[in-house]
Amino acid sequence: MKNFIFFTIILSTSFTNSLFAKLPGIKGSIKNAQNTPVEFANVVLVMANDSAIVKAGLTETDGTYLFENIPLGQYKLLVVQLGYQKFYSEAFEVKESPQPIILKEVVLEESAINLKEATITAKKPLIEHHIDKTVVNVENSVVNAGATAIEILKRSPGVIVDNEGNIGLSGKSGVNVMIDGKPTYLSAKDLYEMLKNMNSDQLSRIDIITNPSAKYDAAGNSGIIDIRLRKRQDVGLNGSINGSYGQGSYPDASGGINLNYRKEKFNLFGGYDYTKGYYYTKTKLARRFFSDGSNTLFDQSTFNKGNYTNQNFKGGIDYYIGKKHSFSAVLRGNFNSNYDSTTSTTLIKNTSEIVDSSYITDNINNSKWNSLTGTLNYQFKIDSLGRELTVDFDKAKYDNGNDFVFRTNYYDYNNTVVKTEYATNDQPATIDINSVKLDYTQPWKKTMKIDAGLKSSFVTTDNDVRYVNYYGNEAVLDTGKTNHFNYKENINAAYINWTGEHKKVGFEIGLRGEQTIADGEQVVNNETFSRNYFQLFPSAFLNYKFTEKHMTRLSYSRRIDRPGYQQLNPFRYFLDPYTYQQGNPNLQPQITDNYEASYTFKQLYTITFNFSHTSDAMTQITKQNDSTHTTFITTENLNSKDNYGVNINLPIHVTEWWTSSNNISIFNNTYQGVSSVGNIDQSLTSYFINSVNSLEMKKGWSFEVSGYYQSKMVWGTWLVNPQWSVSAGISKMLLNDRLQIRVNLNDIFFTQQENSTIKYQNIDATFSQMYDSQFVRFHVSYSFGKRNIKTKNHSRGPEEEKRINFGRQ
Repeated sequence: MKNFIFFTIILSTSFTNSLFAKLPGIKGSIKNAQNTPVEFANVVLVMANDSAIVKAGLTETDGTYLFENIPLGQYKLLVVQLGYQKFYSEAFEVKESPQPIILKEVVLEESAINLKEATITAKKPLIEHHIDKTVVNVENSVVNAGATAIEILKRSPGVIVDNEGNIGLSGKSGVNVMIDGKPTYLSAKDLYEMLKNMNSDQLSRIDIITNPSAKYDAAGNSGIIDIRLRKRQDVGLNGSINGSYGQGSYPDASGGINLNYRKEKFNLFGGYDYTKGYYYTKTKLARRFFSDGSNTLFDQSTFNKGNYTNQNFKGGIDYYIGKKHSFSAVLRGNFNSNYDSTTSTTLIKNTSEIVDSSYITDNINNSKWNSLTGTLNYQFKIDSLGRELTVDFDKAKYDNGNDFVFRTNYYDYNNTVVKTEYATNDQPATIDINSVKLDYTQPWKKTMKIDAGLKSSFVTTDNDVRYVNYYGNEAVLDTGKTNHFNYKENINAAYINWTGEHKKVGFEIGLRGEQTIADGEQVVNNETFSRNYFQLFPSAFLNYKFTEKHMTRLSYSRRIDRPGYQQLNPFRYFLDPYTYQQGNPNLQPQITDNYEASYTFKQLYTITFNFSHTSDAMTQITKQNDSTHTTFITTENLNSKDNYGVNINLPIHVTEWWTSSNNISIFNNTYQGVSSVGNIDQSLTSYFINSVNSLEMKKGWSFEVSGYYQSKMVWGTWLVNPQWSVSAGISKMLLNDRLQIRVNLNDIFFTQQENSTIKYQNIDATFSQMYDSQFVRFHVSYSFGKRNIKTKNHSRGPEEEKRINFGRQ
């Protein structure tokens, strides 16, 4: 079998080699009036008809530039450099040619602007839609100023975040969230905590990839969300300071600093920010229990109030050892603490909804969430043809903990206390992550290349939960609620990815193999389980460019979602005496096959049809015991989950100063299978609309308004009611665009509230939650040092060059 696959690849490569020919290239040079080469000038190739950006780059030290593999058509050239006037060329045609087309030498005229005051502002639109991904440019957003990563994701096209912190794309759960291209390996709850404590001033952009290639980890059935942190590329010493103050029902405030020092071979960078805030949530949960022809209603109201402190830092170095070798090291830390108090009142009502009894639980929680992450990277550019070797070492440690103190008073129908219970619950947890990755790129006949790589990751978790009951002055360990769970996971992966293009056709074929070795141990009960399995994950992409305005794309990928360690831990996490969560050690990974077909018009407007089939779909199941009146949530494998839909991106340039980015996602989720509580067959068609409008006004003023609407949708066994929200912000640039003042109002109409219901088998429940989502935030940032004189970016890939917009034109 292995020989057959190898022979097939070699045979296909030879065939494609003979079939595919190189597209023309464009080359030229930039000089000034003194006949001196202009180095590191920004050169942009745009379409002649609508100025859509095709490629962009920088001139070399001798003033030359080269664009390869340019599709046939009409183009113009734009050149921008500090201290010179902007240059536009006349339209020219790219025809079939075995040699690069040499353009007329460009001579830039000096600008009368004071060089000390001049800047070139690389301003990108807030949302960019590429053929393979959607990009949210966080640092350009007015509304997102001072927001958390979770708040930004909720405003992003197609992204859905539920009340449990689960993140989905286009109605599908199972997103692989990465930081700077690195997996986080965190559970949904821990990931939510990390993103909730990450400020927008740390973020550069968010890449949303719905159908990743074999080069990426196979985890994440609905795709990848890659959060990219800021790192400036300007020469010399530069930096920024920022501060914000927000006021809703309760206040929050933050401040931070970022520094960067760059010379030709070195780039040193670092940053620190501090946030202090207060919050609240109000939750209502109504559950009916049926027994002997009667029903009992548990009507529960919960109020939670707390405060938090977050500290984040990042530091690193890039070292360029000549033109071929580069080395980088990054250390990132997050130190977060939280204190909250919760009061939960539950009224127990009979069939006539008359209160028979009640109980009130007071809960105080001190929690911490600390992490330290280190990355080492080595890059070797073997030759000028594009051969490249990259090695990454990553190490991370997460230290989390919750200390709960419970007091529950039970009352009779006269509201007289009949019993009081005291308990404490300590939940320390640690996660250790180590990974090493090697990637190699081999160009082939100029129009093709092969990428191959290896990766191994090792994850160890230690979760020690102790539950203690107090009877007077006596403390008694509750062995039924105490557990120590250890989990180890090793994933070994290898991939090969083959890409090529010929005139109007482009393709990408990949195959990834991953071996998973996992061991779990429940120490208290001396129970263990082991897993060892190997799976293949193929991917394929085909692009066809009819004309410069019309393009189609077909894609397929196979993905996996492995159970999180908390989902495998059979221990019960109690929320109150009658409500808890429990893991399932028999949970199996789910496998998803994703299919997409898209059409793009004018490189701007895109419509994508998608279908995915998930086998062994991991689904959150709610169970209840009518006799004991307990409700608990666990995760089980259903036979299948199908998702199909259409996604439409509509960027509209309303006027020269008003742009609107709009996304419409219509999808159907169907869950089918047999769970431990019976047959499940749920299906519903839903839609999600997201719109961001940006207005660039005169004298440094800009305005932004964004909103979304999420229709009723099915999420496992729950039916989630519609939700919508509108936010707006205004910004003013001062002091030669160094000082920016932003004011934004979040959730203007206070509608960002969550409501859901569940009715199946013996379960009849409703859930609602509201929090401090309506607030005004003031944000100030100041940039200092040298700016916008670029040096070579050794790490910049093609995706960063797809769209560049200089200044306010």
